[in-house]
Amino acid sequence: MDEHPLSPNLGGATGGGDFPAIDYLEWYVPRLQAGVDHDLSQSGFHHPWDWQKITGGKLPEHLTTSLTKAPLDPRIWVAEREGIEVSRVAGGHGVSQSLIFALLAVMNPQKPRKVAVEMPSYAPVSQFARALGCDVLPFWRGPTSSTDCGPWSINRQSLESIIDDVAAVITTPMQNPTGWMMTPDDQQWISDICSQHDVGLISDEVYIDSARGTDDYRPMHRYGDHCVSVNSLTKCYGLGPLRVGWIIGSEKTAINASRAFQNLQGSLAVPSLRLAELAWPIIDEPLSLIKTRREKNLPLLLNVLAANGIDWSPPPSGIFGCIPLVGTIDSLQFVEDICTTHGVLAIPGLMFSPKLTQFVRVAWGGEPKEFAAAMEAFNLCLQELK
Repeated sequence: MDEHPLSPNLGGATGGGDFPAIDYLEWYVPRLQAGVDHDLSQSGFHHPWDWQKITGGKLPEHLTTSLTKAPLDPRIWVAEREGIEVSRVAGGHGVSQSLIFALLAVMNPQKPRKVAVEMPSYAPVSQFARALGCDVLPFWRGPTSSTDCGPWSINRQSLESIIDDVAAVITTPMQNPTGWMMTPDDQQWISDICSQHDVGLISDEVYIDSARGTDDYRPMHRYGDHCVSVNSLTKCYGLGPLRVGWIIGSEKTAINASRAFQNLQGSLAVPSLRLAELAWPIIDEPLSLIKTRREKNLPLLLNVLAANGIDWSPPPSGIFGCIPLVGTIDSLQFVEDICTTHGVLAIPGLMFSPKLTQFVRVAWGGEPKEFAAAMEAFNLCLQELK
Protein backbone atom coordinates (compact mmCIF):
# COMPACT_ATOMS: atom_id res chain seq x y z
CA MET A 1 0.00 0.00 0.00
CA ASP A 2 1.05 3.64 -0.41
CA GLU A 3 3.25 4.79 2.46
CA HIS A 4 5.15 7.82 3.64
CA PRO A 5 8.51 7.51 5.44
CA LEU A 6 6.94 8.70 8.71
CA SER A 7 3.60 6.90 8.43
CA PRO A 8 2.65 3.54 10.00
CA ASN A 9 4.04 0.49 8.20
CA LEU A 10 0.98 -1.66 7.61
CA GLY A 11 0.96 -4.99 5.83
CA GLY A 12 1.48 -8.68 6.54
CA ALA A 13 2.95 -10.69 9.36
CA THR A 14 6.59 -9.91 9.96
CA GLY A 15 9.66 -10.79 12.00
CA GLY A 16 13.41 -11.07 11.90
CA GLY A 17 15.12 -8.80 9.41
CA ASP A 18 11.77 -7.70 8.01
CA PHE A 19 10.58 -6.30 11.33
CA PRO A 20 9.17 -2.82 10.60
CA ALA A 21 10.60 0.23 12.30
CA ILE A 22 8.46 2.83 14.01
CA ASP A 23 9.77 5.40 11.56
CA TYR A 24 8.12 8.29 13.34
CA LEU A 25 9.96 7.59 16.60
CA GLU A 26 13.27 7.29 14.75
CA TRP A 27 12.56 10.76 13.35
CA TYR A 28 11.12 12.31 16.53
CA VAL A 29 13.22 11.09 19.48
CA PRO A 30 16.57 12.50 18.24
CA ARG A 31 14.95 15.91 17.71
CA LEU A 32 13.48 15.88 21.19
CA GLN A 33 16.74 14.75 22.77
CA ALA A 34 18.64 17.50 20.97
CA GLY A 35 16.48 20.06 22.75
CA VAL A 36 13.96 22.51 21.39
CA ASP A 37 13.00 26.04 22.40
CA HIS A 38 9.26 25.59 21.94
CA ASP A 39 7.89 22.08 22.29
CA LEU A 40 4.35 21.72 20.91
CA SER A 41 4.82 18.02 20.21
CA GLN A 42 3.76 16.43 23.49
CA SER A 43 1.63 13.33 23.12
CA GLY A 44 1.24 13.07 26.89
CA PHE A 45 0.47 15.64 29.57
CA HIS A 46 3.54 16.78 31.51
CA HIS A 47 2.16 16.88 35.03
CA PRO A 48 4.59 18.21 37.66
CA TRP A 49 4.48 15.24 40.02
CA ASP A 50 6.26 16.07 43.30
CA TRP A 51 7.75 12.72 44.22
CA GLN A 52 9.66 14.14 47.16
CA LYS A 53 6.36 15.17 48.73
CA ILE A 54 4.48 12.02 47.71
CA THR A 55 7.13 9.64 49.07
CA GLY A 56 8.05 11.74 52.09
CA GLY A 57 11.59 11.88 50.77
CA LYS A 58 12.24 8.16 51.09
CA LEU A 59 11.78 5.04 49.01
CA PRO A 60 8.43 3.25 49.36
CA GLU A 61 8.30 0.24 51.65
CA HIS A 62 8.44 -3.17 49.99
CA LEU A 63 9.74 -1.54 46.80
CA THR A 64 10.55 -4.89 45.20
CA THR A 65 8.23 -7.16 47.18
CA SER A 66 4.75 -7.95 45.90
CA LEU A 67 3.71 -10.52 48.52
CA THR A 68 2.72 -8.38 51.49
CA LYS A 69 -0.22 -8.43 53.91
CA ALA A 70 -1.89 -5.60 51.99
CA PRO A 71 -2.25 -7.02 48.45
CA LEU A 72 -0.54 -5.13 45.66
CA ASP A 73 -3.27 -5.56 43.06
CA PRO A 74 -3.79 -2.66 40.62
CA ARG A 75 -6.92 -4.39 39.31
CA ILE A 76 -8.64 -3.36 42.54
CA TRP A 77 -7.77 0.32 42.00
CA VAL A 78 -9.05 0.25 38.42
CA ALA A 79 -12.22 -1.67 39.26
CA GLU A 80 -13.16 0.74 42.07
CA ARG A 81 -12.50 3.76 39.87
CA GLU A 82 -14.63 2.38 37.01
CA GLY A 83 -17.35 0.85 39.17
CA ILE A 84 -16.88 -2.68 37.81
CA GLU A 85 -15.95 -6.12 39.11
CA VAL A 86 -12.26 -6.86 39.70
CA SER A 87 -12.70 -10.03 37.67
CA ARG A 88 -13.12 -7.90 34.52
CA VAL A 89 -9.67 -6.29 34.80
CA ALA A 90 -6.23 -7.50 33.70
CA GLY A 91 -2.88 -5.73 33.89
CA GLY A 92 -0.06 -4.87 31.55
CA HIS A 93 2.92 -2.58 31.14
CA GLY A 94 1.37 0.48 29.54
CA VAL A 95 -1.11 0.57 26.69
CA SER A 96 1.35 -0.70 24.08
CA GLN A 97 1.87 -4.02 25.88
CA SER A 98 -1.74 -4.26 27.05
CA LEU A 99 -2.91 -4.03 23.44
CA ILE A 100 -1.02 -7.24 22.73
CA PHE A 101 -2.76 -9.11 25.53
CA ALA A 102 -6.14 -7.65 24.57
CA LEU A 103 -5.78 -8.75 20.95
CA LEU A 104 -4.69 -12.26 21.91
CA ALA A 105 -7.63 -12.44 24.32
CA VAL A 106 -10.41 -11.59 21.85
CA MET A 107 -9.27 -12.74 18.41
CA ASN A 108 -11.74 -15.10 16.76
CA PRO A 109 -9.70 -18.28 16.11
CA GLN A 110 -12.15 -19.38 13.40
CA LYS A 111 -11.30 -16.37 11.24
CA PRO A 112 -8.19 -15.52 9.21
CA ARG A 113 -5.33 -14.10 11.24
CA LYS A 114 -6.05 -10.58 10.06
CA VAL A 115 -6.78 -7.42 12.04
CA ALA A 116 -8.64 -4.28 10.95
CA VAL A 117 -7.00 -1.13 12.33
CA GLU A 118 -8.42 2.37 12.29
CA MET A 119 -6.40 4.91 10.35
CA PRO A 120 -5.07 7.51 10.92
CA SER A 121 -3.33 6.05 13.94
CA TYR A 122 -0.21 6.08 16.09
CA ALA A 123 2.17 3.55 14.56
CA PRO A 124 2.64 1.26 17.61
CA VAL A 125 -1.15 0.85 17.73
CA SER A 126 -1.50 -0.06 14.07
CA GLN A 127 1.73 -2.02 13.55
CA PHE A 128 2.00 -4.28 16.60
CA ALA A 129 -0.38 -6.95 15.28
CA ARG A 130 2.09 -7.73 12.50
CA ALA A 131 4.55 -9.00 15.13
CA LEU A 132 1.87 -11.43 16.32
CA GLY A 133 1.65 -13.00 12.87
CA CYS A 134 -1.33 -10.98 11.67
CA ASP A 135 -2.04 -9.10 8.47
CA VAL A 136 -3.13 -5.51 9.17
CA LEU A 137 -5.94 -4.07 7.05
CA PRO A 138 -6.82 -0.37 7.44
CA PHE A 139 -10.19 1.29 7.67
CA TRP A 140 -10.65 5.06 7.70
CA ARG A 141 -11.88 7.67 10.19
CA GLY A 142 -10.47 10.78 8.67
CA PRO A 143 -11.13 14.23 7.26
CA THR A 144 -13.53 14.94 4.45
CA SER A 145 -11.40 17.85 3.23
CA SER A 146 -8.05 19.56 3.82
CA THR A 147 -9.72 21.92 6.31
CA ASP A 148 -11.72 19.34 8.29
CA CYS A 149 -10.01 19.18 11.69
CA GLY A 150 -12.61 17.06 13.51
CA PRO A 151 -14.63 15.36 14.68
CA TRP A 152 -13.94 12.82 11.95
CA SER A 153 -16.42 10.08 11.10
CA ILE A 154 -15.83 6.43 10.24
CA ASN A 155 -15.95 5.59 6.58
CA ARG A 156 -18.27 2.69 7.21
CA GLN A 157 -17.82 1.12 3.80
CA SER A 158 -14.06 0.85 4.43
CA LEU A 159 -14.71 -1.41 7.43
CA GLU A 160 -17.72 -3.21 5.96
CA SER A 161 -15.57 -4.27 2.99
CA ILE A 162 -13.08 -6.17 5.21
CA ILE A 163 -15.00 -7.15 8.37
CA ASP A 164 -15.80 -10.66 7.07
CA ASP A 165 -12.09 -11.35 6.65
CA VAL A 166 -10.69 -10.23 10.04
CA ALA A 167 -10.45 -11.75 13.51
CA ALA A 168 -10.48 -8.46 15.44
CA VAL A 169 -10.83 -4.70 15.06
CA ILE A 170 -8.71 -1.99 16.74
CA THR A 171 -9.86 1.58 17.22
CA THR A 172 -8.82 4.72 19.13
CA PRO A 173 -12.11 6.44 20.10
CA MET A 174 -10.46 9.60 21.43
CA GLN A 175 -8.44 10.04 18.33
CA ASN A 176 -4.78 10.77 17.94
CA PRO A 177 -4.11 13.26 16.27
CA THR A 178 -7.41 15.20 16.45
CA GLY A 179 -8.20 14.81 20.16
CA TRP A 180 -11.89 14.41 19.26
CA MET A 181 -13.98 11.60 20.73
CA MET A 182 -15.72 9.27 18.29
CA THR A 183 -19.34 10.29 17.81
CA PRO A 184 -21.90 8.27 19.81
CA ASP A 185 -23.48 7.03 16.56
CA ASP A 186 -20.16 5.77 15.18
CA GLN A 187 -19.26 4.18 18.50
CA GLN A 188 -22.50 2.21 18.63
CA TRP A 189 -22.17 1.29 14.94
CA ILE A 190 -18.66 -0.11 15.27
CA SER A 191 -19.67 -2.11 18.34
CA ASP A 192 -22.70 -3.49 16.50
CA ILE A 193 -20.87 -4.50 13.33
CA CYS A 194 -18.17 -6.29 15.32
CA SER A 195 -20.81 -8.13 17.33
CA GLN A 196 -22.71 -9.11 14.19
CA HIS A 197 -19.55 -10.55 12.62
CA ASP A 198 -18.31 -12.20 15.84
CA VAL A 199 -15.03 -10.31 16.11
CA GLY A 200 -13.49 -8.67 19.14
CA LEU A 201 -13.20 -4.88 19.32
CA ILE A 202 -10.08 -3.50 21.02
CA SER A 203 -10.22 0.15 22.05
CA ASP A 204 -7.09 2.20 22.80
CA GLU A 205 -8.39 4.66 25.40
CA VAL A 206 -5.16 6.21 26.60
CA TYR A 207 -6.59 9.74 26.09
CA ILE A 208 -10.19 9.19 27.10
CA ASP A 209 -9.71 10.06 30.76
CA SER A 210 -9.35 13.73 29.84
CA ALA A 211 -13.13 13.57 29.25
CA ARG A 212 -14.02 12.01 32.61
CA GLY A 213 -17.15 13.61 34.01
CA THR A 214 -18.48 14.58 30.56
CA ASP A 215 -20.75 12.92 27.99
CA ASP A 216 -17.65 12.09 25.93
CA TYR A 217 -16.40 9.65 28.56
CA ARG A 218 -17.72 6.47 26.93
CA PRO A 219 -15.30 3.56 27.43
CA MET A 220 -15.85 0.84 24.88
CA HIS A 221 -16.05 -1.92 27.51
CA ARG A 222 -19.58 -0.64 28.24
CA TYR A 223 -20.74 -1.70 24.75
CA GLY A 224 -20.72 -5.48 25.13
CA ASP A 225 -18.69 -8.54 26.07
CA HIS A 226 -16.91 -8.47 22.70
CA CYS A 227 -15.48 -5.00 23.49
CA VAL A 228 -12.23 -4.34 25.36
CA SER A 229 -10.92 -1.06 26.77
CA VAL A 230 -7.17 -0.57 27.13
CA ASN A 231 -5.83 2.32 29.22
CA SER A 232 -2.88 3.39 31.37
CA LEU A 233 -1.35 6.11 33.54
CA THR A 234 0.73 7.21 30.56
CA LYS A 235 -0.77 10.09 28.59
CA CYS A 236 -3.39 11.92 30.66
CA TYR A 237 -1.56 11.41 33.94
CA GLY A 238 2.03 12.09 32.95
CA LEU A 239 3.31 8.80 34.38
CA GLY A 240 4.50 7.17 31.19
CA PRO A 241 7.80 5.83 32.55
CA LEU A 242 5.95 3.75 35.15
CA ARG A 243 4.37 1.66 32.35
CA VAL A 244 1.24 0.87 34.39
CA GLY A 245 -1.61 -0.20 32.14
CA TRP A 246 -4.79 -2.26 32.24
CA ILE A 247 -7.41 -4.06 30.19
CA ILE A 248 -11.16 -4.03 30.91
CA GLY A 249 -13.51 -6.49 29.26
CA SER A 250 -15.72 -9.41 30.12
CA GLU A 251 -14.57 -11.89 32.77
CA LYS A 252 -13.66 -14.32 29.99
CA THR A 253 -11.61 -11.65 28.23
CA ALA A 254 -9.81 -10.73 31.45
CA ILE A 255 -8.92 -14.38 32.08
CA ASN A 256 -7.63 -14.78 28.53
CA ALA A 257 -5.63 -11.55 28.75
CA SER A 258 -4.12 -12.60 32.09
CA ARG A 259 -3.06 -15.93 30.60
CA ALA A 260 -1.48 -14.12 27.66
CA PHE A 261 0.30 -11.87 30.14
CA GLN A 262 1.60 -14.81 32.14
CA ASN A 263 2.89 -16.50 29.00
CA LEU A 264 4.64 -13.41 27.63
CA GLN A 265 5.54 -11.38 30.70
CA GLY A 266 4.99 -13.30 33.95
CA SER A 267 4.57 -10.49 36.47
CA LEU A 268 4.13 -6.75 36.67
CA ALA A 269 6.98 -4.43 37.68
CA VAL A 270 6.61 -4.06 41.45
CA PRO A 271 8.58 -0.76 41.79
CA SER A 272 6.27 0.85 39.25
CA LEU A 273 3.22 -0.44 41.08
CA ARG A 274 4.50 0.87 44.43
CA LEU A 275 4.87 4.36 42.97
CA ALA A 276 1.49 4.13 41.27
CA GLU A 277 -0.02 3.04 44.58
CA LEU A 278 1.24 6.27 46.18
CA ALA A 279 -0.01 8.43 43.31
CA TRP A 280 -3.43 6.80 42.98
CA PRO A 281 -5.18 8.74 45.81
CA ILE A 282 -4.42 12.01 43.99
CA ILE A 283 -4.73 10.66 40.47
CA ASP A 284 -7.36 13.25 39.50
CA GLU A 285 -4.93 16.15 39.99
CA PRO A 286 -3.50 15.91 36.43
CA LEU A 287 -7.02 15.89 34.96
CA SER A 288 -7.82 19.08 36.86
CA LEU A 289 -4.61 20.71 35.65
CA ILE A 290 -5.39 19.73 32.05
CA LYS A 291 -8.62 21.72 32.28
CA THR A 292 -6.78 24.70 33.76
CA ARG A 293 -4.15 24.65 31.02
CA ARG A 294 -6.86 24.47 28.36
CA GLU A 295 -8.55 27.57 29.81
CA LYS A 296 -5.30 29.54 29.81
CA ASN A 297 -3.56 28.28 26.68
CA LEU A 298 -6.24 27.51 24.12
CA PRO A 299 -7.32 31.16 23.63
CA LEU A 300 -3.71 32.01 22.68
CA LEU A 301 -3.64 29.26 20.06
CA LEU A 302 -7.03 30.28 18.69
CA ASN A 303 -5.87 33.88 18.34
CA VAL A 304 -2.73 32.86 16.44
CA LEU A 305 -4.69 30.63 14.07
CA ALA A 306 -7.35 33.28 13.41
CA ALA A 307 -4.66 35.87 12.71
CA ASN A 308 -3.29 33.55 10.03
CA GLY A 309 -6.61 32.76 8.37
CA ILE A 310 -7.05 29.29 9.85
CA ASP A 311 -10.58 28.38 10.91
CA TRP A 312 -10.28 25.76 13.65
CA SER A 313 -12.43 24.43 16.47
CA PRO A 314 -10.70 22.65 19.36
CA PRO A 315 -11.90 19.32 20.68
CA PRO A 316 -13.88 19.70 23.92
CA SER A 317 -11.26 17.95 26.04
CA GLY A 318 -7.71 16.67 25.89
CA ILE A 319 -4.25 18.11 25.36
CA PHE A 320 -3.79 18.44 21.60
CA GLY A 321 -5.56 19.08 18.33
CA CYS A 322 -5.04 18.70 14.60
CA ILE A 323 -4.42 21.99 12.77
CA PRO A 324 -4.99 22.38 9.01
CA LEU A 325 -2.24 24.25 7.18
CA VAL A 326 -2.89 26.83 4.50
CA GLY A 327 -1.12 26.63 1.15
CA THR A 328 0.42 23.62 -0.56
CA ILE A 329 3.34 22.82 1.76
CA ASP A 330 3.14 19.37 3.31
CA SER A 331 3.24 18.95 7.08
CA LEU A 332 6.72 17.38 7.23
CA GLN A 333 8.27 20.17 5.20
CA PHE A 334 6.49 22.73 7.38
CA VAL A 335 7.90 21.19 10.56
CA GLU A 336 11.41 20.55 9.25
CA ASP A 337 12.01 23.65 7.13
CA ILE A 338 9.93 26.35 8.82
CA CYS A 339 9.25 25.35 12.41
CA THR A 340 12.85 24.33 13.03
CA THR A 341 14.00 27.78 11.96
CA HIS A 342 11.91 29.32 14.74
CA GLY A 343 12.80 26.72 17.38
CA VAL A 344 9.38 25.05 17.26
CA LEU A 345 8.70 21.32 17.30
CA ALA A 346 5.22 20.15 16.27
CA ILE A 347 4.06 16.80 14.92
CA PRO A 348 3.41 16.40 11.18
CA GLY A 349 0.11 14.75 10.38
CA LEU A 350 2.01 12.41 8.07
CA MET A 351 3.09 10.58 11.21
CA PHE A 352 -0.42 9.10 11.40
CA SER A 353 -1.26 8.54 7.75
CA PRO A 354 0.17 9.36 4.31
CA LYS A 355 -3.16 11.08 3.64
CA LEU A 356 -2.66 13.77 6.31
CA THR A 357 -0.33 15.94 4.26
CA GLN A 358 -1.97 19.24 5.31
CA PHE A 359 -2.24 18.80 9.08
CA VAL A 360 0.02 19.27 12.10
CA ARG A 361 -0.71 18.19 15.65
CA VAL A 362 -0.22 20.89 18.27
CA ALA A 363 -0.26 20.31 22.04
CA TRP A 364 -1.40 23.04 24.46
CA GLY A 365 -0.65 21.42 27.82
CA GLY A 366 2.54 23.34 28.55
CA GLU A 367 3.19 25.78 31.38
CA PRO A 368 1.32 29.01 30.44
CA LYS A 369 4.34 31.35 30.29
CA GLU A 370 6.25 28.90 28.11
CA PHE A 371 3.21 28.29 25.95
CA ALA A 372 2.73 32.02 25.37
CA ALA A 373 6.31 32.25 24.10
CA ALA A 374 5.73 29.19 21.92
CA MET A 375 2.68 30.86 20.37
CA GLU A 376 4.75 33.89 19.37
CA ALA A 377 7.16 31.58 17.56
CA PHE A 378 4.37 29.47 16.05
CA ASN A 379 2.78 32.64 14.71
CA LEU A 380 6.00 33.39 12.82
CA CYS A 381 5.93 29.87 11.37
CA LEU A 382 2.39 30.25 10.08
CA GLN A 383 3.12 33.69 8.63
CA GLU A 384 5.66 32.08 6.33
CA LEU A 385 2.83 30.09 4.73
CA LYS A 386 1.10 33.24 3.46
